[in-house]
Amino acid sequence: MRIGIVAWDEEDPDSPELASTGRDLGHDMAVFFLEDVSCRDAGGVLETTINGEPAAGFDLIISRAQIRYEHAQTDHERYALLSQVPGLTVLDPADVYLNAESKFLGLQRLGAAGLPVAPTRCCASAAEIGSALADWGEVVIKPTFGLGGTDVERVRHLDEDRALVDGLLAKYGRLVCQPYYPHPEGDMRVTIVGDEAPLIMNRVPHASSWKANAKQGATANMVTPPPELVEISRRAARVMGVTMAGLDFLPTPDGYRIIEFNNCPGWYPAPEDYRRHLTERVIEIFVSIHESKTRVNGHAHDLRRPVP
Repeated sequence: MRIGIVAWDEEDPDSPELASTGRDLGHDMAVFFLEDVSCRDAGGVLETTINGEPAAGFDLIISRAQIRYEHAQTDHERYALLSQVPGLTVLDPADVYLNAESKFLGLQRLGAAGLPVAPTRCCASAAEIGSALADWGEVVIKPTFGLGGTDVERVRHLDEDRALVDGLLAKYGRLVCQPYYPHPEGDMRVTIVGDEAPLIMNRVPHASSWKANAKQGATANMVTPPPELVEISRRAARVMGVTMAGLDFLPTPDGYRIIEFNNCPGWYPAPEDYRRHLTERVIEIFVSIHESKTRVNGHAHDLRRPVP
């Protein structure tokens, strides 16, 4: 089978590893970026291309795409072009993926489904953040689109942190605002693929930081979480309609709460054996979904193509 992987960026370590596993499993793999997606005239029809080649030459696209804040319209257009190629399975398609990219939309939908999300406000001014501080004592502010802990900041006092608050508001216009929950023993990241949870990490902040994020120096330990967190994570992925997700939980006085829903979870902090198990399951589950879809559409045939 010919499988394409839309990578996050040049520094994404997980997409090349996923491609390597796919090759070991006998597939023809290619890694590209949304910037490589375009279109051209093909006899009066706009044909979607990947690096100048017809996207229809692929069977399956696994998306780890980055929808960049400053290029959201263009990135979404490229993604949508890819998602509309007849016969090509894109997991997940543009509408599903883009909705899951938004922290606001994700938390809204999960909360409406009765899942335990952290209290969250949309703040478009320093006064609104000040009101949250008055109610919650300390808060965490962050953009609704983002990854890796970038521009995620802890605010204790509005006067002392005013320059930071004003800078982020000027950059993003509005911010996700949540209570700060102390978590010296880290958070819980549950990775869902299909209906499985093949990787679960406890991420412990570095001594010099409060952020439980590997890009910010946190240490990842493989753990067996409370069973209810796995079931909550499965339900969350179904609510969002995504095939692969990472659920971030923090312990609070009211039990574990979902802090974020991630539709492009990373696994590079995990030991090699765990990463290999995860990437094998990603390839196997995504291929199975494509094959099932193809059979339903009445085009069952030998999908495996010889690897060049």
